[in-house]
Amino acid sequence: MNVNHSKNYKRFLNLLIISILIGYYSPSTVSANIDNKREHRLDDYLNEHHEDIAGLAAIVMDRDQMTYKMRGYADIEKQILVNEDTVFEWASVSKILIWISVMQLVEKGKLDLEIDIHNYLPSDFRSKSKIGDPITMQHLMQHTAGFDDSYTDLMLPRPTLKPSLKEALEEADIKHVFPPGDIVAYSNYGSGLAAYIVEEVSGLDYGEYVRKNIFEPLQMTKTSIDPYQEDNKWVGEQRSQIQGYSTTLEIIEPNIYSFPIYPIGSVMGTATDLQKLLQELLSEDGSALFDDKSTLDMMFEPTLYYPETTIPRVANGFFYLPSKSHHVYGHGGNSKAFSSSFYVDRKEGIGVIVLTNVKDETTFTSGIPEIVFGKYVPAVHDENLEDSSDWEGIYEPARLPNHGFSKVYGLTLRGKTIQDGNTNLIMNGFHYSQVRPGIYKTEAGPSLYSLDVYSKHPQMKKIISNTYSDLLYVSTYKHVLEWGAIFLGLFAFLFSFFYCIVTFTRMIWKRDQLHLLLVGQHVLNLLLCMNVIWIGYKTFSLVSYSFLKPYLTLNLLYLVITFINSVVLSARMKKLHLSKLEKRNWAVSIVFTIILCVNILYWEFYF
Repeated sequence: MNVNHSKNYKRFLNLLIISILIGYYSPSTVSANIDNKREHRLDDYLNEHHEDIAGLAAIVMDRDQMTYKMRGYADIEKQILVNEDTVFEWASVSKILIWISVMQLVEKGKLDLEIDIHNYLPSDFRSKSKIGDPITMQHLMQHTAGFDDSYTDLMLPRPTLKPSLKEALEEADIKHVFPPGDIVAYSNYGSGLAAYIVEEVSGLDYGEYVRKNIFEPLQMTKTSIDPYQEDNKWVGEQRSQIQGYSTTLEIIEPNIYSFPIYPIGSVMGTATDLQKLLQELLSEDGSALFDDKSTLDMMFEPTLYYPETTIPRVANGFFYLPSKSHHVYGHGGNSKAFSSSFYVDRKEGIGVIVLTNVKDETTFTSGIPEIVFGKYVPAVHDENLEDSSDWEGIYEPARLPNHGFSKVYGLTLRGKTIQDGNTNLIMNGFHYSQVRPGIYKTEAGPSLYSLDVYSKHPQMKKIISNTYSDLLYVSTYKHVLEWGAIFLGLFAFLFSFFYCIVTFTRMIWKRDQLHLLLVGQHVLNLLLCMNVIWIGYKTFSLVSYSFLKPYLTLNLLYLVITFINSVVLSARMKKLHLSKLEKRNWAVSIVFTIILCVNILYWEFYF
């Protein structure tokens, strides 16, 4: 072989090796490797937690690559497997349709995100907002409008009458408690109000608007938005083929409920139909939903940041998911028997859908997005860490009823923050490491709940900000006083209970004479406590506020009768010749009765 041939041969070999290496490490090959790696991680994760699965449909989209994971049963008892025709409830993922509708109307110039929403509401609409506090659409999208929450009329067993969206909003047991833009408190009412504005501005029923402007352009033929599925009979039939389960995989009966404010959670459909929406939001231009690509881009630009930071929190109704890429947005959802999550990273072209028929499920709805997007890694800063003792205290979610009897539930949601070392914190048993002053991160839970931001507040003193709500500082004095009132009320109930047992026993065996007014008061106290327990039970069973009104009225009647009776008892106690023990029993009875009345008035168990 001559020298020239030898050189040409070596050159050929070099080119061949380079071309092989380029082919092996080309972007498509790397992408395929990443996809395979991710799919293996998903399979391992699903296998590891297979005992927690009732029914699951998960779809991951990485640009043009699709990964489908369908596991478990739509109905465990009947052994009906999850498949492409299995219908799941979206729950609060339904709100994504509200924000898309809003942005479509913004694009058309029919809505302005920064002007008072009362410009769009009819004059006869009974608004919950305070006069003089302008609320904008952006406030509704950021959940900063200032509305409190309610545990009545959120979900109901299928009622015989279906209210209009306007009627449902006007009947909602909601009050305006925070100045607009001041506090983040996740609001179903606020989201429903935004949907009603879409209805008013577009001139179409909200459900009809969504069908015409979202479902039809995306050919989502296996999705229903009507709370009774009257817009898609096939979906209604398929819904009867799936059951809902608790986290221990016990069937929830009944598990078919409707949302009176239906836009906030009534959508249901197949995972493959929801995939069409995911693909459109990940597309380059979103042309099936928007006329201008910039509208879709704007939709995923942050509109609210964590206090005193540059960390995003909300992008036009989509919540920020702490992740490796730092630009993932979406929404989760929970209904009576279903859980879901929907997240999008437009910059990386990755999206994920998770639908399950398990109530309050997080293993998959939070765990799978974390696998897909990676764990949150905070930016590195050179700042000196703060003394974390400043943030010690008791906090409760801003997303609570601030009026009516259900506000007592807030007591059970309070958490205590204590210092861990000099710079870290422990909140409800979870260890949080300080990233920088005011910013704390935990590895104990999924990324969705990993980030807490502490900040000072002029009225609330200090607040914790996390994904869906601010947590407000509660003074130790208030916390102890409120729990003290509850425990004293419990003692009052027990005192009346044992008093009645002892008194009636003595009457039967020793023929003791009854003091009818005193015994009658103790019987009333017992009836009151039973009524309060009944109200609480029915509230957690998801009933309407109108159903509870008669029982709440009975508490008012108790207050009136007790006031009159206590005055009479106090007067008679002075006139009757009672022993010291009897006087003590009478005095204690009156005091405990007053304690019960104070609890009824303070916790508003009368409306």
